[in-house]
Amino acid sequence: MAYRVLADHARMLTVCITDGARPDFHNQGYVVKKILRRAVRYAREKLNTPTGTLASLVPIVVESLGGAFPELKSNPESVMQVINQEEKQFLKTLTKGQKYLKKHISNLGSQKNVSGKVAWKMHNSFGYSIDLTNKIAKENNVSINLEEYEEERRKSKEITAQGGIKNQQKMRKIALSGQDIEMLRKQKVPVTNTISVYETKYNPLTNKHIISDVKTEILAIKTGNEFVTEVDKGVECGIITTSTSFYAEAGGQVADVGIVLNNQSNTCLDVSDVLNNQSNTCLDVSDVQSYSGYVLHSGKSNTTMKVADEVTLQVDSDHRTKVMRNHSATHLLNFALQKVIPDTSQKGSLVASDKLRFDFSVMDPLSMNDLQRIFDIVNNLIQEALPQDTSHVPLNTAYTIPNLQAAFGEAYGDDVRVVTFGKKVNELLSGNCAGQSSVELCGGTHVENTSEIKKFIITSQKAFSSGVRRLEAVTGELAEEVECNGNKRKEEVEQMQNKVVDSPRLLHELDSLAKSVDKTLMCLVSKMELRQEILECKEKVNKAIKKSFKLQVDEFARQIVQSIDSNRPKRYYIHQLSDISNDKILLKEIVKKVSKQKPDIAVMLLSVDNENIHCFSVVPKELNKAVKADEWGLVINRVINGKGGGSESLSIFHGQLKVSITEIVTAAEDFISTKVD
Repeated sequence: MAYRVLADHARMLTVCITDGARPDFHNQGYVVKKILRRAVRYAREKLNTPTGTLASLVPIVVESLGGAFPELKSNPESVMQVINQEEKQFLKTLTKGQKYLKKHISNLGSQKNVSGKVAWKMHNSFGYSIDLTNKIAKENNVSINLEEYEEERRKSKEITAQGGIKNQQKMRKIALSGQDIEMLRKQKVPVTNTISVYETKYNPLTNKHIISDVKTEILAIKTGNEFVTEVDKGVECGIITTSTSFYAEAGGQVADVGIVLNNQSNTCLDVSDVLNNQSNTCLDVSDVQSYSGYVLHSGKSNTTMKVADEVTLQVDSDHRTKVMRNHSATHLLNFALQKVIPDTSQKGSLVASDKLRFDFSVMDPLSMNDLQRIFDIVNNLIQEALPQDTSHVPLNTAYTIPNLQAAFGEAYGDDVRVVTFGKKVNELLSGNCAGQSSVELCGGTHVENTSEIKKFIITSQKAFSSGVRRLEAVTGELAEEVECNGNKRKEEVEQMQNKVVDSPRLLHELDSLAKSVDKTLMCLVSKMELRQEILECKEKVNKAIKKSFKLQVDEFARQIVQSIDSNRPKRYYIHQLSDISNDKILLKEIVKKVSKQKPDIAVMLLSVDNENIHCFSVVPKELNKAVKADEWGLVINRVINGKGGGSESLSIFHGQLKVSITEIVTAAEDFISTKVD
């Protein structure tokens, strides 16, 4: 029975992952994650199998089902990698989760009901789905408070939707509920006309898009939890108008920012995008959202506003232009990723005015070569000045376009908006795909020509979740600024390379420069190259320091050995190093080298630096019966009142020079001369 369960799970996972699904916390991906983790737990606990057993079944599945489903043979290694990666991730918390749940179950007593908070922590902290936690609970003859679990899940979802606990102060104050929408419909309030959102014209002189002002009428005003007919100055509110030129946040693209003017051209509402931090003041924070066709413009009123007032909507064209560049660049990035990593798929995105962010499926970090190829592909498309084309077509028709990109799991209507760069939509529908570039289903705003993007630079890469990585990039003037940042850092590294010397201080300077490079917003490929150059430079400095160190040790040891030879037949030698700093490591190596060359001589080295003194003593074994190194060092320590210690063969003491060096040498010689000849 147990083997059949594992075989069923392996078949399902192999087919789903081959088909493009990946373990995730959303939609289809969550189903894959639940099943995979359930199989891992079953294999470990019921069959006591080693790590990797589940993935090892993939070739067997391919062999048995490959005839009926030949696509399973395309890349079974990738499927195994996905399974192994998720198993590795789950095993990190599997044991901790088991201990946590068993502890709570053992403390239940007669209640026999696990709280929803515990079940939610099992999910949120240890990666256990509610199905898996419920199964474990049943195995232990207890149940789970599912109502409490759903409440905890809802609370967490609300917090996450607003950017996490740290962003709770930014939670949306004005919104439309389902009841609000129903009331608007009953009152025959028409949905907002959004045709003007996409009516822009590019001005090559300013490199900005001109967005015409829209004269419209206020149909409804929302404050807090109610609709009102009028608001005074300084009130947080949202207005619904007959038409709008503002883009409402959707599809990863942030909302527009701007102002609403009354007939006297007074600003009656600042519309600022809280998610993009573009508010004029810290209090005038709001956004633009669409609820079932009703576009709500939110902000703080600067004057009295009434329902039926005629107003003018004025979008911030500078903000919109930057967002358009970044959205179009996101499409080009998606296209480039498909070229560099053919089996990847989009997992999320953010298009803001200051950056774009793109999440995609891939198991390993992109190499420097991959990043450079993506950079080259996108910037070549920008330089080719490809025209943008948009068309609304039936969904089934759109899916006939080769290489069409659509968000996985997204619910589309019967008619969709297709955005292309390079070929026109009609050309692609007619089968003319030669030279095709980017083609996606998208409702966002875009540049008219890729040349408007000017430049594209990837600034960071990081893991977002298991099997998903995130790229961040900038475009336009900010990309040019980022390029300048990189050039400055490159010059600093080159200057540092030209002064490679045997100086420990230079190592500190290189460490400081490495930190500066890490903090600088610059091209990621350039940053990776500079990190490598700094590392190589540090290796050269370390080699030079080691070489210089060895030469110093050899030279000082040679001088001391010469002095010892001229001091025969004494079996001890006390030497003051006057031209060397208190480098303890250097002193220790000198005394060790001297003792190797003169293994029958007890040696003490004294080094003075300002008011500090170091004392190193070495006594060979054949003299240990007569004298020990730590005893000899203690004689000096009593004089300098310092600290230290050692063994019978080696001792180290240091302290402040409160008497003359002559007194210290005399004390050392008086002691050793009575012990050895």
